[in-house]
Amino acid sequence: MKTIKAVYHRMLSMCPSAWRIFLSSLQLSCLLLLGSLLIHTGIVTPPDSSRLAAALFELPEAILLIGLLGSVCLEDFYSRSS
Repeated sequence: MKTIKAVYHRMLSMCPSAWRIFLSSLQLSCLLLLGSLLIHTGIVTPPDSSRLAAALFELPEAILLIGLLGSVCLEDFYSRSS
């Protein structure tokens, strides 16, 4: 429990640029998952919908990973220069 609190505190004290990258990647991932859900439920039916829904379902993982790595690298850079 102590580790989770430390991670939470560290996340809240991130530099604004790193926090913006993290939130943007999280928002984009949620938007892609929503699009995948809309296609899977049949509310939206674009052509070749099964492959598009599968791609929209798999892409958020990569976006979150890249956003997280970029955010951590930026935070590390700014914390070393301060």
